[in-house]
Amino acid sequence: MGVTHGQGPHRRVPVLIVGGGPCGLALAGELGWQGIECILIEQGDGVVRTPKLTEVNIRTMELCRRWGIDREVRDCPFPGDYPLDVVFLQDLARDEIARIARPARDIAASDPDSPMRFQACSQMWFDPILQAFARRQPGVSLRYHKRLEALRQRADGVEADVIDSVTGQRELIEADYLAACDGAGSSIRRALGIGLDGGVLGHTVHMHFRAPGLLDAFGKRPATFFHLIDRGGLWATLRVIDPASALWRVMVLHVDDEAAARTLDRDETLRRVFGRRFEIEWLDGYVWTRRSMVAQRYRADRVFLVGDSAHQFSPTGALGMNTGIADAVDLGWKLAATLEGWGGHGLLASYEVERRPVAERNAHMTAEFYLEYKKFDTDIDAIERSPASERPGGWQRLAQRLVRDVGRNFRTKGLQIGYRYQRSPICVDDEIPAPPDAPDGYRPTTSPGARAPHAWLPDGRSTLDLFARGFVLLCLGEGGVDTSRLEAAAAERGVPLTRVRVSVPEVFRAYGRRLVLVRPDGHVAWRGDAVPADAARIVDRLRGATLCSPR
Repeated sequence: MGVTHGQGPHRRVPVLIVGGGPCGLALAGELGWQGIECILIEQGDGVVRTPKLTEVNIRTMELCRRWGIDREVRDCPFPGDYPLDVVFLQDLARDEIARIARPARDIAASDPDSPMRFQACSQMWFDPILQAFARRQPGVSLRYHKRLEALRQRADGVEADVIDSVTGQRELIEADYLAACDGAGSSIRRALGIGLDGGVLGHTVHMHFRAPGLLDAFGKRPATFFHLIDRGGLWATLRVIDPASALWRVMVLHVDDEAAARTLDRDETLRRVFGRRFEIEWLDGYVWTRRSMVAQRYRADRVFLVGDSAHQFSPTGALGMNTGIADAVDLGWKLAATLEGWGGHGLLASYEVERRPVAERNAHMTAEFYLEYKKFDTDIDAIERSPASERPGGWQRLAQRLVRDVGRNFRTKGLQIGYRYQRSPICVDDEIPAPPDAPDGYRPTTSPGARAPHAWLPDGRSTLDLFARGFVLLCLGEGGVDTSRLEAAAAERGVPLTRVRVSVPEVFRAYGRRLVLVRPDGHVAWRGDAVPADAARIVDRLRGATLCSPR
């Protein structure tokens, strides 16, 4: 029970999170999992009625595994035997032009680079999983119908005026830190005067509907994505959201004028998708602005931007929410370390240094993917105007281009798990060149700042399962290496560090060093074959207490 303060109850908490979407929920869960009390306020009721997000990528699935909720995500209602194929066609009434095979979850081969695979999981299922996870953590409070009215910063914290939109009751919440997870239109970001770099790519229309027996009626094999291309170019996608309940979404990709987007004839749009009339049940629809933008700053004193408040991408490549989940984990463990007293003055400053370049990279690549859609404006017209003898070759060349160029959206393993925190102030760079950062490919590396590689252990665990709430010092290969100086330096500074010996040859080959120090978020902080004499300086660097390079 809080005490009375000003116009309503008064509460003090280490972290206040504003916004209850997937990124806010992930941050609340991460903080609670790390033992940090927090309050999340959300002005809505937390129910997802129109899902905007449909895929949980490899890295997010690995983070769900870290939290112990990966099975819940895998067991979401999306059928495990449903093909995840991508199809290109003029409309459902005509033959396929091309198909990219992506096997169903239950029959897909294991990935050598990760214990997880991407999961088709709509936001209407993913958000409740994150809500339940956050609620299970001690000290986490999810509070809905709560709106932020005003925010003030002090030297030792923040003050937030909050109003209950149902009862009208006001309260004051004080916190050491605040995380703005309030979306693309973030009022907190605007109030802080933080601008966005980038621009608008166009306007997009989403239409949700229910259509039982849709594919059977048109004689189509199951697939997850159908790309529609006609004389107007590659203009829309048809996506199955929930096969069991016949829930579908049409996305009209690019409408230059917002007014035209808002007056788009949805029945005519669907007739163009289907190629003929077909009875459906309309559920919802809305217009949104496709942006490629990154906040100029991720922090203003004790306030941090997370997720869409910090960056907005084209959904081509499915990196928006997934990038935001990684933001939440990066900021979460650093807030925990700072509040627990072992994080140095530079630890929270590293959040922007590490995460903003990843957002810039992902914004650039997703915009590039989107622009590939606009390169097919004349193809169908040219094929249909060509002599009949030339048309088979024209269709074949078009199919090859679609799979090669638009298919890049679905070949993004490098974007998902290959990002690195280059030049991070809390990683010790050994100046050995890292593998290239390729969007469609991934090469395992222990280069400082990179995600630590996956390899299977004899007990059935992944190496990724070793990394959780503290630092882990992996001692690899045969024979012992004296790590006492490093362990003692960590203990003196209160840094949680666990030494784990692994003698499996496959792990040693994957990691390539006798010693690899991994952070709580699973990224490599330091590597070497012996502990240097200045072990204390390394520990201070990794916990953000010094920005000088250890020798």
